[in-house]
Amino acid sequence: MKAVLKMMWMNIKLAWRIKIAFFFTFVFPLGFFFIYGSLFAHGSPVMVAGMMAPLISLSVISSALFGLGIQLVVMRERDVLRRYHLSPVTALQMVLARLLGNYALFMPVVVLQFVLAVAIYHMPLQGSLWGLFVDFTLGYLAVGAIGMVIAGAFNTVQEAQVVTQIIFFALLFLSGTTVPLAMLPHLVQRLAPFLPPTLMIVAGQGLMLMGDPLALHWPEMVCLVLTFAAALWLAVALFRWEKDAPVTRRNRLQALLALASLLLAGIWLNASPLFQRNNLRIMMLMSGEPQHQAAPARSPEAPAHKIDPSQIPHA
Repeated sequence: MKAVLKMMWMNIKLAWRIKIAFFFTFVFPLGFFFIYGSLFAHGSPVMVAGMMAPLISLSVISSALFGLGIQLVVMRERDVLRRYHLSPVTALQMVLARLLGNYALFMPVVVLQFVLAVAIYHMPLQGSLWGLFVDFTLGYLAVGAIGMVIAGAFNTVQEAQVVTQIIFFALLFLSGTTVPLAMLPHLVQRLAPFLPPTLMIVAGQGLMLMGDPLALHWPEMVCLVLTFAAALWLAVALFRWEKDAPVTRRNRLQALLALASLLLAGIWLNASPLFQRNNLRIMMLMSGEPQHQAAPARSPEAPAHKIDPSQIPHA
């Protein structure tokens, strides 16, 4: 673990030296923060609270895919990873160091966005901050591990960019990040639980808009952990130090096992009554519909939600 922390700190210092990395890490997310808060939410405190989870999801997808996967492919293509291979560093340590380093750069931006949302738009904070921290952390680790899988599966930057852009737009438009789930077709709503950003958004909006405890969203948290573990294992299995190293048959079998676990998680969520009630409750709230018919059984400590549906824009 000591080696992982040292390489993580080195990655953070290297990121601060690159101006374009600083722009996309800090300036770019803050620009979207004001777009979501002023244009989409019209400055309404409750609407800003409803937009925060999709906004964080956008930052997660951008940082985890383009900031992790592409960078690692560039390092391998330039034979930088070969130098690391001469040291006593394992593939797991390298993958974890990259993942945790980018996460450490990502979370301060999330905190800053919440501070600005409260200070500028007077956003209410009725949910558990600890629950939001766990939700966004697991969401970033799950998507980030997928980005590391892409880095290990492709040899050149051009190949990795094409696949990353396809996955980026799929997560962007099918997970509720840019278009609310209530506005998407029923088939897409069924496919959305297979995507980690959807789980993060459903849990985040439940915590912020409904005042839910994190325990009420345990299916989403379990599947995010499962996605992270499966994708991390696959990323380590596919990791290569040299650009000419081939992907073996064993690597492909490991990839199938990892994908099978992710498919099972999505199928389970589609069959989970608790997740479906949570998802339906959030969609009805965001669309301004009455919720008395879809209210889930709440735990005794769960506070009743205080959001007026009339304050949420109609889909």
